[in-house]
Amino acid sequence: MNNYILILFETFKQISPFLMLGFLISGFLSVCLTVEKISQYLGKQDLKSIFLGSMFGVPIPLCSCGVIPVTAYLRKHGASKASATSFLISTPQTGVDSIMVTYGMLGPLMAIYRPIIAFVSGLLGGFLIQISDKEDKQEVSISQCDDECCNQFDENSKVISALHYGFVRLPLDIINPLLVGLFLSALISSFIEPQYFIESVKIGTGVIGMLVMLLISVPMYTCATASIPLAFVFHTSGFSMGAILVFLMAGPATNVTTIAVTLKTLGKKSTLIYVSTIVFSALVSGYFLDFILDNKILEKGIPFHSHGSLTNFSSAGLLIVILNSFRIKYLSKKNTSDINDDNAMTINVSGMTCSHCTDSVKNTLLKLDGIENVNVDLDSGEVIVSGKNIDFVSIQNSIVDLGYRIQS
Repeated sequence: MNNYILILFETFKQISPFLMLGFLISGFLSVCLTVEKISQYLGKQDLKSIFLGSMFGVPIPLCSCGVIPVTAYLRKHGASKASATSFLISTPQTGVDSIMVTYGMLGPLMAIYRPIIAFVSGLLGGFLIQISDKEDKQEVSISQCDDECCNQFDENSKVISALHYGFVRLPLDIINPLLVGLFLSALISSFIEPQYFIESVKIGTGVIGMLVMLLISVPMYTCATASIPLAFVFHTSGFSMGAILVFLMAGPATNVTTIAVTLKTLGKKSTLIYVSTIVFSALVSGYFLDFILDNKILEKGIPFHSHGSLTNFSSAGLLIVILNSFRIKYLSKKNTSDINDDNAMTINVSGMTCSHCTDSVKNTLLKLDGIENVNVDLDSGEVIVSGKNIDFVSIQNSIVDLGYRIQS
């Protein structure tokens, strides 16, 4: 038990400086690179739009489910299917925060290699969509963006908005999976000996190791940052860096919920290309990485970094961020039953997994005629709408257009 607590504590200290820096950069990036700005460049059926879609997606910290409403917005405002797919593939694989933590736990090579592969896989997926779907003639919409992601800076200064996004909004989406990843990684480290998967069961390297990681990661829901502590302990337990890359790519970019929603948003053929591109890119890039490293396993893993007061300060800051996220999520949460209206309508929505999802649903519904109040509960999926002359068909269409499903 003491060993478990020590490993958990040391891992927490190790990621703290890099994660806090990632939060800070992500906050200012959210101010400079808004969805409205991105949508202006993704409307044409050419390689430039695909290139930009993949490039914009690399630094943005969005999970595989949080990127769905953003992609739906881009499509609605003129983005071509090819450029939207390139954005959809590259975005969840990495982000500024995950790049920082990757550097801290897996070293500079993986921190550089990972976003490059995310970018290349986005290019590949977008290109395949373009040559297979000639009927997508959508052009960029000139309508003004009034979504929450575009007008979030109207009332506050950009600095305050950036800090709020980086240290409040973004942590709300990743804290739960991050803590699960930390606890699981410490648990695995406590009970599984180093190099176990290469010396005892001999499945940690080569194609077998990559396929094992693929089977674990594809159906599993995790984000680009939360998957890193697990990847680190898998590596020290005997899996090659190539196998770890497969886990870091396929885990954040694919899961059952995302695939189901993508079927609705992009269609069957595009979804098949989307999943196949990620799997193919993960296996090929993982094999190439092992070839570069000559299939080596670092015997003692990447050593923990010691930054003295910086580490202590960052750890204290990250702890405050975590506690604040739990306060907002569980102590300050509004009850959806607070709407007392005989005409209120309750709708069960599936597919929402983060605050981006709930905000997208709430702000979209509030723009519909007659709707005065909307409360969205992420845990239960309940959406309660009140107002006058509520049109259920319009509500249903708006929710489905965002990529979510209405349960009967």
